[in-house]
Amino acid sequence: MRYCKGVSAIALLTLCMLLTACGGQQPSNPTDLPVGPETATQSEPSADRFALSFRITWKSYSGRGEAIGVIVDRYNQTAYRSVVRLEDGDENREAVEGLLQSETETVYVLPYRFVQYFGDKEELADLTDAFADVKDRFYEAVWSMATVGERVYGIPWLGHSMCLLYNKTLLSHAGVDPASITDMDSFVSAIRTIAEKTGAGGLGLVGAESNDLSWMVNQFIYGYGSDLVGEDRKTVVINNAQAAEALRVYRDVLGAYAQPSWQNDTSVEVLEAFRNQTVAFEILGIWGVTDIIKNGSPFEVGILPLKSIGLRSEIGPMMMAIPKGISEQGKEAAYEFIRFMISRDAQEEIMKGEYSPEHDSYYPFRTPIRLDMAGSQIFQIHPEYQIFMEGFETPSIDVPVPAWQIIKDEVYAPGLHQVMSGEMTIEAFLGEVETRGNQILQQQ
Repeated sequence: MRYCKGVSAIALLTLCMLLTACGGQQPSNPTDLPVGPETATQSEPSADRFALSFRITWKSYSGRGEAIGVIVDRYNQTAYRSVVRLEDGDENREAVEGLLQSETETVYVLPYRFVQYFGDKEELADLTDAFADVKDRFYEAVWSMATVGERVYGIPWLGHSMCLLYNKTLLSHAGVDPASITDMDSFVSAIRTIAEKTGAGGLGLVGAESNDLSWMVNQFIYGYGSDLVGEDRKTVVINNAQAAEALRVYRDVLGAYAQPSWQNDTSVEVLEAFRNQTVAFEILGIWGVTDIIKNGSPFEVGILPLKSIGLRSEIGPMMMAIPKGISEQGKEAAYEFIRFMISRDAQEEIMKGEYSPEHDSYYPFRTPIRLDMAGSQIFQIHPEYQIFMEGFETPSIDVPVPAWQIIKDEVYAPGLHQVMSGEMTIEAFLGEVETRGNQILQQQ
């Protein structure tokens, strides 16, 4: 697959899409458009339109912010009832909580775990009835990640699905056929062969106390047959043989072939190790592919679904939510804007990605999250990218219940790091998560 040509194709395609949008042409399926005015366009938004903010998790001036800004600008140039201002944001839980109280006329982009956390605290507006008609546009597992009890507090917008990325050059030099990687045993065998014949490491691993370690390890926990909480969603069930084996394989089997500093690395260092060809594999989203392209394409990247080695993909959907204190006028404007952002046209434009002035090209950083996007033009041009959509069906869920966010911050992530560094045994860790985790769940 020729990725350089592919990226140019993305740029050309999406430029055509933008030009079509600016011309006011309506999509062929009018039922997929937002409710409200759809046909009129105007060069300048009228002053009497409602002022609504859209707070994302990135800086508005970043490449990702600017890519999102293009979609927001398109909305603003149509005769909807609001004018939307793009605002900077991040994923600091305390900061978001303060904003939800003080900036109520706002649509927030939140990771699903925050939607569950703040929804459970009743700090977000209930969207159940207003968006019941769009539920079937998303994977059931994804929709459930926006739900607390029977109430929906977030609408899926974009996401990522982790895959197993590999260095085609290293595998070729080692004589390893990627088609031969069909389970964990064959994967470990491939890693050993690569190490013996090229000197490169195997899978880039995360070991530092961070959000990255939690989601990375959970892909193994779920893949080996364990859950974090039981079906009652009130009991920690991770203290079992399957979870123990998953941790042993991660730390002892794969750790022996990872980058030397893995116990103290986040996914940032893994990305660098893969780019420098220190390791032959990494588990990452679509930006792991485009990172190599942006850095001169020193090798071609292959993509395998995580299910090929028995793991479940972390998906981390980002969702749109509104604070409970929003005004009625703001709520109606927010509904209209959210419907626009989940329309097929707006979802297509997510794949345009962020612009790199250095390379004069566009690079996808997340994927659309609707069920029906696989047949869109962008995936027809790049069928290999469809693999990133597969993980949405049976995902690894990093925060399965709202209270797990507290368990993760206070017990799980710190303990995982101690396991990876050898400061705590696997058995002691699983026992502590069970004991303290159940105490936290019972307090909620």
